[in-house]
Amino acid sequence: MANILGIPSPKEDMDGSMVRDVYYEEGDINRIVTYCELDVITLAQVFLRLRNERLLNEDQIKYI
Repeated sequence: MANILGIPSPKEDMDGSMVRDVYYEEGDINRIVTYCELDVITLAQVFLRLRNERLLNEDQIKYI
């Protein structure tokens, strides 16, 4: 959906099919947290685009 709406996907490190291995084999929960945070940001951008509102720019996004 993001791709169709012209919103770049921040998912460069991994995709959903890799979460299991990253958790059980690498034990890297922080990598999964980052993956989920980026997913939520993309969802917010899709929501804004569908409402014909301005997308968030990088300085409006706060990472935990």
